[in-house]
Amino acid sequence: MLVAMAWADGRLEESERAGVLGAASVFNLSKELRDRLNDVLAKPVPVDQILLDTLSTKERAFVYVCGAWMSAVDEDVDPKEEQLLDRAASLMGLSPARKAELERIARDLEPPPEGGRQWAKEIERLFRAIPPRLEEQADLDEVEVVFE
Repeated sequence: MLVAMAWADGRLEESERAGVLGAASVFNLSKELRDRLNDVLAKPVPVDQILLDTLSTKERAFVYVCGAWMSAVDEDVDPKEEQLLDRAASLMGLSPARKAELERIARDLEPPPEGGRQWAKEIERLFRAIPPRLEEQADLDEVEVVFE
């Protein structure tokens, strides 16, 4: 999803590439997955082909928050980025309320430091910040209501 967002405007900036690679370093990907990542950095996979339907509810939320954060990190959300987020939300079955809630989480995350951006560090910080926020929400999402 980060690669798709980076490519949303039709080009991949070197800083965006560095950010995606920095995110990958957080996950300590296998060589096979790193090779696949390099392939999609060279030629992105359309969002419709990302296997979003195989993700758990929590993973979908994480992916969406990452995409929303990435779209706004430069403080200028491109209309193509908005369209991509809308399509991803639709593919993941996110309700408008859940989509708005996840976008608030993305906006509330610590903004990048002023001055020279270090995308790899920012993305790493993002990945470390998201899980606690989603854990707070998971308690609400997993409440089962039973009417007798």
